[in-house]
Amino acid sequence: MKQYNIAIVGSGIIGMTCALHLSKLNNIQITLYGMFPKHSEFKTTAILKTSFNLLKQIIDINENDATIQKLKKFKIIDQISKRQKILDFDSSELDIDSFAYNIKDSVLSEKLINQIKKSKNIIHVNEFIRSINTNLQEAIIDYDGNKNYHDLVIAADGRNSIIRKQNQLSVERIKYKENILITKITHSKHHKNTSYEIHRNGSLLTSVPIEDNMSAIVYIDRPEIISKKSVKSLDDYFNELLGSYLGNIETDENHDVFPSETIRVNKLFANRCILIGESAHVIPPIGAQGLNLGLRDIEAIHSLLDKNKNINPGSKIITSKYNHLRWSDIYKRYKSVNLLYQSMMNYNFKNSIIRNLGIISLQKSKMIRNILLHEGMVLKN
Repeated sequence: MKQYNIAIVGSGIIGMTCALHLSKLNNIQITLYGMFPKHSEFKTTAILKTSFNLLKQIIDINENDATIQKLKKFKIIDQISKRQKILDFDSSELDIDSFAYNIKDSVLSEKLINQIKKSKNIIHVNEFIRSINTNLQEAIIDYDGNKNYHDLVIAADGRNSIIRKQNQLSVERIKYKENILITKITHSKHHKNTSYEIHRNGSLLTSVPIEDNMSAIVYIDRPEIISKKSVKSLDDYFNELLGSYLGNIETDENHDVFPSETIRVNKLFANRCILIGESAHVIPPIGAQGLNLGLRDIEAIHSLLDKNKNINPGSKIITSKYNHLRWSDIYKRYKSVNLLYQSMMNYNFKNSIIRNLGIISLQKSKMIRNILLHEGMVLKN
C-alpha cells in the first residue's frame, strides 16, 4: 500500500485532534506545524456526545473523567418579549445520561499534546510556516528556510488562516457590534449539571458547569456596556439573572474579552489543500457548535481517506468530495446560529415572529428537541 504525507498547519485543538485521528490510518504520515497553544483559563467547550466519541478514540478520556462535567439539562430563559418564556431540555428525553461534556480548553489541549508526543506517525514542527506552493504533484511548505513536500495540506490555522489567504479562497466575514466576555463564577448552589442560556434584547448570557459549584460564563453585549462592567457590577448582573438557579454568585477577578464575528468560506478546498475548523467557519458561541463543527470536519476527512486508501489524498477527487460532504452541514449551522444571534441582538417585528415560531417548535416538537440535544442548533431541510 502506498504511503502518503499529509501536512496539518495549525497545532490548536482542532489541528492536534486531526493529526491524532488521521495518524491511525496505516498509510499516512503526519507533519503538524505550529507552536502548541496556551489557552485562557476561562475558556471551556461543551462537546456534544457524538463528538465526544471521536475524542475517546484518540486520547485518555471518558465520560467519568474528573476533568469534565456532564451536561444533563439545558434551560433557555427567553426574556426578549414582554412575557418570559422558559424552555427545559433533559437528556433523559433521549434516554441518555448526558447530551454533552464540558471541559476546559487548557485541559483538553494538554491531553492532546501528551498524546501527540507519544505518536510515532506524527512529526511536530514547532514553527509557523512562511509560505505554501502547490502543483499537480505535491504541496511544498516553507518554514524557517526549510522545505517539506506533502501530498495534502490541511489548514487548521484558524480564522486568520495563512493557507486560506495564500490560496485566495474568498471568505464572508461579518464583524458584529457586540463583544464576548468569558470568565468563571462560583455559586453557593450546585448547578445540577445544568447549562443556562438567558436571551435578552441585545445580549446573551450563558453558564456552563465546570466544577460542582463553579460555572464558566459567556456574556455577549455591546462593547460600551461590557467595558464598564467591573467585577462588582458583573456580580450584580449575574446574581440578578442566575441567582435564583445558582444561589449567591461571585465572579472571578479576571476575564477575557474578544469581538463577536462570523466567518464562512465559499469553498473548502483548493489545489491539494482543504480547510477545517475556524479556517473554514467561525460562528457566535450559541447552540453548542464551534469546536463540534470542526470535529465533524475531521470525521469527514478521516472517513474519506480511510475508504480511499489507494487514491492520493491531495487529488481533486478527495478534496472536492470533502467539500461536498461538509458544505451543507456547515452552511445550515452557520445560518441557524446567525439567525438566532440576529434575533437576539437586533430584535424587531420580523425577528419576533421568527423567535416565536422557533420557541413554539421547541416546545411542541419532540423531533426538534432531540435534534437540539443531539446536534446543537441547526436548521433541517
